[in-house]
Amino acid sequence: MNRNNRIWRVPAADTFALRVIFTMLILLGLSSTCKAQDSGAEVGLESPEGLTLRLVDLNAQHLTGAQSNNSQLLGELQTVAATRQQALAALAESNPGEVLRVSLPANVRATFPSSVQGLLEQQVDAEGTLEVAVEDRNQESRLHFSLQSGGQRLTLNFATNPPMHLLTGSRVRVHGVRVGNALALSSGTSTTSLQPVAAATLTSTLGAFNTLVIMVNFQDQPSAQPFTSTAVQNVVFNQTSAWDLENSFQNTRLTGNVAGWFTIPVNSTSCDTGTIKTDAQAAAQSAGYSLANYSRFIYLMSSNSGCSAWWGWATIGGSDVWINGMYQFTAHVVAHEMGHNFGLYHSHTVDCGTSVACGSGTFSEYGDWIDDMGAPSYTQAGHFDSFQKERLGWLGSGSEPPITTVTSSGTYQIGPYEAQDSAVKALKILQSGSSSSYYYVEYRQSVGFDSFLSGYSDILGGLVIHLASPSNSNSSDLLDMTPSSPSSFSHPALIVGHSYKDSTSGVTITPISASSTGASVQVTFGPSTCSDANPTVSISPLQSQYVTSGTPVNFIVSVKSNDSSGCPATTFNLSDTLPTGWTGLWNTSALTLSAGTSGSATLTVTSPAGTVNGFYNIGARASNASTPSYTWSASATYVISTPAPLSTKVSTNQSSYNRGQVVYVSVTLLSGSSPDVGASVNVNIRKSNGTVVSLSGTTGSNGVAVLNYRLKKWDPAGTYSVTASVVATGNSAAVAASTTFAVL
Repeated sequence: MNRNNRIWRVPAADTFALRVIFTMLILLGLSSTCKAQDSGAEVGLESPEGLTLRLVDLNAQHLTGAQSNNSQLLGELQTVAATRQQALAALAESNPGEVLRVSLPANVRATFPSSVQGLLEQQVDAEGTLEVAVEDRNQESRLHFSLQSGGQRLTLNFATNPPMHLLTGSRVRVHGVRVGNALALSSGTSTTSLQPVAAATLTSTLGAFNTLVIMVNFQDQPSAQPFTSTAVQNVVFNQTSAWDLENSFQNTRLTGNVAGWFTIPVNSTSCDTGTIKTDAQAAAQSAGYSLANYSRFIYLMSSNSGCSAWWGWATIGGSDVWINGMYQFTAHVVAHEMGHNFGLYHSHTVDCGTSVACGSGTFSEYGDWIDDMGAPSYTQAGHFDSFQKERLGWLGSGSEPPITTVTSSGTYQIGPYEAQDSAVKALKILQSGSSSSYYYVEYRQSVGFDSFLSGYSDILGGLVIHLASPSNSNSSDLLDMTPSSPSSFSHPALIVGHSYKDSTSGVTITPISASSTGASVQVTFGPSTCSDANPTVSISPLQSQYVTSGTPVNFIVSVKSNDSSGCPATTFNLSDTLPTGWTGLWNTSALTLSAGTSGSATLTVTSPAGTVNGFYNIGARASNASTPSYTWSASATYVISTPAPLSTKVSTNQSSYNRGQVVYVSVTLLSGSSPDVGASVNVNIRKSNGTVVSLSGTTGSNGVAVLNYRLKKWDPAGTYSVTASVVATGNSAAVAASTTFAVL
């Protein structure tokens, strides 16, 4: 790890909390299963929570050093730690929030044996270069985030809100829990988890992009060559380049070369994109290709069963595309993946039932079958929609055809979307000021790469409308303007003679006429009406510090009103869901918020004294006071670590001494039955004449500190008193003990 990847370490003085946890877990009497304190559900020992409880229990036993089979116990501790590490590594991708929930605090981890330390997660800070990649599957896609830092590649996994506002090449700082080479982070939009240092911006998408296609097969299938160089050249530099030219109004094209086939030292069952890239580029260089001459790279694999879950992989805002040749290799696939390189996300649909637009509905990742950033059918390469082209600068920028932003009622003209001319290609109409979303209105025709639309009379005779927000690059949604029809999104257009009215925003869109030369569209702005929506609720912190039972813990609950701009201020009632017997105190019972604004309240949660150690769910809810069905909730975790009773004793190695002998004073500190390691010890020896000698030390791994004092020949005879004061690790709790000895 480089100097920027600082591992958080806590001094030995902070290990008392671990003793606390150890002792209480032993008192809980762990059996084959444990009760989850927040829900009453059975938690198996092989679950992450069960493994965590078992791990700290074993470490408590190991630290006592009282077992005759301590070496065997250490072996079991290592086995459980390794099993838990594997479980957390798997969870880091599928459920990073759970990794954060069960991760051990730094002061707890510090007390494990050195042979176990390497198997435990670490809280880390790191800085490096971000890579954002998308994995394209037939019906879904997955986003992947990674950080190149100090020669290491760390995968980033966000519990909420992945950072889709950032592009590949951004320099960022991150804070999270590391398991192996994976980091679990709370949120991609929270500065406590991720801070942009230098955000990358979309580079120019205009001009010639020199591209190297590297065809690779694998060491276990060295003869696999499903495509000829000529065929690949045609798909990329003829068909896809022609597609780019038409979409960009003759401003973007692909140039370059096809290299290979090369057999790389990777098996066809391995889907390590980084290794495939490195080996493919090395093979191309060895064959005489200068990588510096190219700004884009396509790694065309013969057939990779290890990557069978996906047909394409691309960096968003980057320069690399991987295509799995076991699927069809077409211009649609290449244009789609290179669209990601240009900085685009997918074009979707949201089925709102009988409504055109809604706050929530049935989401389809590739639902926009008209746009090449949607439907992965391999057979068609429809034009990017106007929102996507606006992002690329292919519309509404420089010499490109314009988009008309409509701000007042009137009749507006738009030309055929695909025509290679300077006519207006789309209207942009504000739908919601609070979400900064717009209607993008297009007039599509069966022309060029949109010729597949020839059988769709509604599209050719009407308007295609998308809803998207320029502030959200992953927000492009095709709208179904006839939601009551059984065809759903197969015939989505708003045809002449029909109107669409958004009563919430007060906008009405009506196609007046449509011909080969363009469409006439009437837009009317009227008064907006109120449309209630579920609020957004978040809670901080997501997990409390480890606290003793009975400790009040403050949680900040934030609420955002998502009501439409036509709504008056709304009062949201606040409530909580706590374990039985717990108390929750709000500093206010309700928040009154204007549409689109946020507010916060403090919930103070107190557990009953004596509640056993564990993780407990804390729920907070905000409900519209007038319409309680509009509600939302969030949850956090309250962690209890109640200190076990402290005990100390002090003794001397003899009951009496002669002058010149050494007095050995032993001070022992226990937290429950476990030794308290690293505790500060102060000893005062009061001589029979009243003078005092002070000694100090620190308890060792057995919880014992041994101090010594050599009696001087002039020390007086009589009874000497010994008083030991010990400050426990991890807090300010102190205990004392005393004894006496005689000097003859």
